[in-house]
Amino acid sequence: MAIHDLAIRNLTPTDYLLIEDEHNRLKRFLGDLHDTCCNLDNLLNCQSCSKEKFASCRGRLPSFFLDLMDIVDKHFYHEEAIMLNRPNITEDYEYFRNHSHAHAKILLELSAIIRKCVAIDKLDTTAESYRQFFQNISDLFEAHDRDFDDPFIQSTKT
Repeated sequence: MAIHDLAIRNLTPTDYLLIEDEHNRLKRFLGDLHDTCCNLDNLLNCQSCSKEKFASCRGRLPSFFLDLMDIVDKHFYHEEAIMLNRPNITEDYEYFRNHSHAHAKILLELSAIIRKCVAIDKLDTTAESYRQFFQNISDLFEAHDRDFDDPFIQSTKT
């Protein structure tokens, strides 16, 4: 996201603040997700946690799923609106269509990731569910930034 963070500074001040706020919300989300599970950075499962900690982690997992979908849905809506406000860009513009399709694909992939993590959690492997969720969404967003957002924002310089 470092390149992406630099690139969004080329947007209008209003658009920049909106996107920056949403990126910060996603970073906070990832930080909260990471900090919730004591075993995210190791291969231990929840046996090392107290019953209370285990119940808290397991109980928070569904809210993480819902919160992420809300963050991503709003961000994609705003990002596409910003793109359409650029000169010469319409819904028929090939890059916009590709970017919009990538957003739709990410939403489908997020749903699949969530289903997989729910299945993992049902096996009483909540820590593994957190690890999979964190890694998969981190990889997904890094790839999207690299492949779509950074090139589009760089194109706004011309």
